[in-house]
Order: sequence, then structure tokens, then C-alpha cells
Amino acid sequence: MGRIIVANRRGHQVVAWETTETEEARRSIAEAERILREARESGCAISKKVDGVHVLDRAPFDPEVEEYQIVAPIAGG
Repeated sequence: MGRIIVANRRGHQVVAWETTETEEARRSIAEAERILREARESGCAISKKVDGVHVLDRAPFDPEVEEYQIVAPIAGG
């Protein structure tokens, strides 16, 4: 099971998916892929967990990744 943690103004949101060969799993993977793609397009930083540590990630979505995190850019002024 993989998940995305999306940090936002209200705390965080968790989106999870299974990697089983079911229609529901394929839909949840497609939704997770869409979320990461849109986050990247809007300038968010994406990290993935590798050996227990989060590292910045620019690679295509991988449903086998245990955990992604999305962090919105900080607006200054």
C-alpha cells in the first residue's frame, strides 16, 4: 500500500492506494498519479521515502513507492 501526504492550510490530507490487480486499485493509482502531476505543475515540492528517509523526487509516479509527500511553495511578500 502506498500513500501521498499532502500538506496544506488545514493540516494534511492522506491519499492511499493498493497495488493489487483490481479496478478499484487501478482507479486509486490513477488518482494518485493525477494528484502528483498537478502538484508538480503548480510548483509544489515532491519527496518520496527511500530507505526510511524522504528525498526530493522529480521522477514519474511509481505506485510501488511507500510514501510521497507534497509541500506547497511558501508565498512571500
